[in-house]
Amino acid sequence: MISKKHSMIIKYLTDKEEYVTAEELSQQLEISVRTVKRYIQDLNYFFYDYGAEIFSTRGIGYKIKGPAKEIRRISEKAIKYIEGFQIDDSTEGRITKIICTFLNKGHANAEELSDTLNLSIASTNKLIANVQSILKEYDLSIISKPFHGSKIVGDETKIRGLILNYAIKSDENNSLEVRLDTVSKQEIKEIEKIVTEALHAGNIILADKDFSILLTRILISVARVRKNCFIEKNTFQESYRLHNYDYIKFIMNEIGKKFDLTMDENEVIYVSLSSGIIIYDYNTRMKLTVDSKDVVNKFVEEVLAEIRLVTDLDLTEDSDFVNALVMHLKIFINRFKAGISAKNPLLKQIKSKFPIETNLATIMAKKLKEEFNVILDEDEIGFITMHFGAAFERRRSSSGKKVCIICHYGIGTSQLLAEKLKQRISNINIVGTYPVRYIDIALKADIDFIVSTVKLDKKDFKVPVLYIENVFSDEIVNELHQVFQEKEERKKIFQATFNKNAFFRVKAETPEEAIKNIGQAMKEYGFIDESVTEMVLEREKMSSTEIGNLVAIPHTILEGSYKSVIGVGVLEKPIIWNKEEVQLVFMVCFNKKESYNFPMFKYLYRFIQDEGEVRRVIKIFNFDKLMEVLDVK
Repeated sequence: MISKKHSMIIKYLTDKEEYVTAEELSQQLEISVRTVKRYIQDLNYFFYDYGAEIFSTRGIGYKIKGPAKEIRRISEKAIKYIEGFQIDDSTEGRITKIICTFLNKGHANAEELSDTLNLSIASTNKLIANVQSILKEYDLSIISKPFHGSKIVGDETKIRGLILNYAIKSDENNSLEVRLDTVSKQEIKEIEKIVTEALHAGNIILADKDFSILLTRILISVARVRKNCFIEKNTFQESYRLHNYDYIKFIMNEIGKKFDLTMDENEVIYVSLSSGIIIYDYNTRMKLTVDSKDVVNKFVEEVLAEIRLVTDLDLTEDSDFVNALVMHLKIFINRFKAGISAKNPLLKQIKSKFPIETNLATIMAKKLKEEFNVILDEDEIGFITMHFGAAFERRRSSSGKKVCIICHYGIGTSQLLAEKLKQRISNINIVGTYPVRYIDIALKADIDFIVSTVKLDKKDFKVPVLYIENVFSDEIVNELHQVFQEKEERKKIFQATFNKNAFFRVKAETPEEAIKNIGQAMKEYGFIDESVTEMVLEREKMSSTEIGNLVAIPHTILEGSYKSVIGVGVLEKPIIWNKEEVQLVFMVCFNKKESYNFPMFKYLYRFIQDEGEVRRVIKIFNFDKLMEVLDVK
């Protein structure tokens, strides 16, 4: 089984996409070169099952080679292990256990900690020394009290910062692992529900990342209030309240009532400032409006004007870009003031794919420091780059296929993806981009397809769902082209093979009677003759054509002049076909000369998988409704 260090080697090699020396890996992982070589040997045993290998070239280094799909799978496993919630027995894992023990118990002595870690007291004391070094970074310390043990002391906001980094973990899908004993899993669900309902009631949308940030601050507030650890009144020097204050105050009051807690103004301000979220109405989100007198908006206008002078590139008329950028900068400024940073999971790809846009974002970062005395780190510059990337795509264009984008990365990435699809695919209309948490709102829109950056259960949706693994790849463009082509093919085939005059209400007690009655009705309209019905019956004797969900598809292959046709019989009541009940019969008569119609079976099977749609067709008994359900109209 591979360890976290093994996983870190995998991630580093896949991120670099070039040869990496043992010395470089040694420095990155803080292990010896000999250990690196041993880990590489371990990994090649692991890679064998995937048909991949870490190749070694003397004087150049290591590089992963193998099928691209399998390398992606390996990388995904490594990332999950690195970002996973389980605390391992590494030094880092043991330090995390010590810090969480202090945070949960208050006081703890060396004996208790050694029992928790299953280590000797001497080894535990060495780890406590490491913990003390970490606490200095937070301006915190450990003090001891006779007969009680040791505890972490310092400013309450600093302790909450420590909790954020050690007692609450979030993965790339914004799932949370909370290591605080004072908040149960059930209570976390209830708090999440209160927050969600409050936001929905106010038509408020938050990116999944921002929702996760807000939820963690609320959970910390609840946990600390329960331990009677409060923020002092004069902690927050700024007298202004962020625009999100009233919403957060309402949420905190609801949580206080639910759990019988007093959430005072300091707790509201803490959550408001430390979450740094920007509230906006999702009903108008495609036309985000900004106050022209707003200082951030004026700053953006000035910087874009300067960029225009230098590059002759005018982005000031792109209101989507300007409004989204202003909103993002407000979020960042709030976070910076609260001492919160946000990791950009796409940073490496952004830097390699968008060098020009990165330069423009860097210009904005320098101006931002001058104007607001805030510093954008590399991750934040990456986020700004995405907004420029979306604007560039928009410049390179629409009614057509209606596509909804579900994206968990943020506004900038969502817009970039939307613009890429619009520019690369003709006849496409992006009806909206939504965080995963707001997918129920997205589904209320009239859409033909969903494109998602997270894996969704396709069975839960009535429209095709396409998963995009890499937002910078053209793979999703190619896949959408294929889906669009399939839809046109399906429409063409069904229009040619379904006929309003071959849609019947049928009375039958047995499968044979059902086939004969449908065949007779089709014969009266000149679609087939008696010999075709006999061929269908002969085929049925070979193997039953019931396929579940109340459907049977008796069929035969024709020769001669008859065109391919699908007769539809809705039985007055369900009958036992072979082993299962059937009430909807598709009698398929396929002329082998019309090979281009053969995919009809594939498309019929897709429809039949949804029992709800099948029952709807049976209940309504309407040919036009059947065509609508089959997505032919």
